[in-house]
Amino acid sequence: MPKVSEVYKELYHYTTWEGLLGILDSQSMWATNYKFLNDYSEIVLFKDKLVSLVRPHSSETVKKIIRHFPHTKSMVEEKGGVESVIHHEAEVLVNAQYSALGDDIYILSFCGQHSNQSINDNGLLSQWRGYGSGGGAAVVFDTEILEEIMDMESSRFEYSAMYLADVVYSGDEQILKEELAEDLSIIADVVKEFFDFDNFCKRKFIDSSRAFHPFVRCISRYKHYGFSEENEVRVIALPTELDGEIERRARADGVTLRPQKEIKFRKNGGQCIPYIDLFDSNDIQLPISRIIIGPHKEKVARAEELSARLGTTHIRIICSDIPFVCS
Repeated sequence: MPKVSEVYKELYHYTTWEGLLGILDSQSMWATNYKFLNDYSEIVLFKDKLVSLVRPHSSETVKKIIRHFPHTKSMVEEKGGVESVIHHEAEVLVNAQYSALGDDIYILSFCGQHSNQSINDNGLLSQWRGYGSGGGAAVVFDTEILEEIMDMESSRFEYSAMYLADVVYSGDEQILKEELAEDLSIIADVVKEFFDFDNFCKRKFIDSSRAFHPFVRCISRYKHYGFSEENEVRVIALPTELDGEIERRARADGVTLRPQKEIKFRKNGGQCIPYIDLFDSNDIQLPISRIIIGPHKEKVARAEELSARLGTTHIRIICSDIPFVCS
């Protein structure tokens, strides 16, 4: 899989006016727990794909068991028949992977560059609609430097995973196969080992750790086609909770653990939303190349205010020419 910077030179992060000022003041960005994003199917949407991947292997093993152990046929019938048991065994394995993962996936979203240069210059109308209440802005980042500061972030705190990756949208099977082929192949190898007839009958422990990163990449990069206009690229971060067992193993292995990333909470609409503050280090400067002021009746005044606020800087400030009227 190529680096995102090889595909997109720049990435766009749309935010409210208040959000923009917060980013500039703190030089950090929030990655939000996936359960609190605007797509309720986040992460779990790929579950059916994984069950379909697992089913042929569970099918072969369940049918072998019935042939080798005829007395199990009545048990299978009591559980709804062969197909029902096959599907159940596939779901059990997939659900176990989700359960082992927990809820600690945090996502920071960007839009990739568009083929239409006018959109790159003025922003995407759907995003202005989403962030138009009170006006908004698109913060444009240098992707290559963003990848560099992600490396700095992941080297300073304990993360079990951190990626920058583009999103694969449902319905496009060709892109799915091309983008996720390597990861799906690794997952399939682990599934084959798990459902190997002898291993399955003996309930032998199978070390599935080599499938962890492929599994995380697949479930976190897959998104409903209804959001495809966003052309999303995202930071996917899994901060590690340093419990007693992890600390004990680290001591036994002579490993020095990095600090745990703090999980913070913010209030929004009566909800308490978990998030992590990325890049919040004094020596990290966000690689902002320009800021597009979104449609607003006072957009020119806002651009002037922002220019005065930033002072002498390399950041270009431009106003979107989209004539969308926001409240």
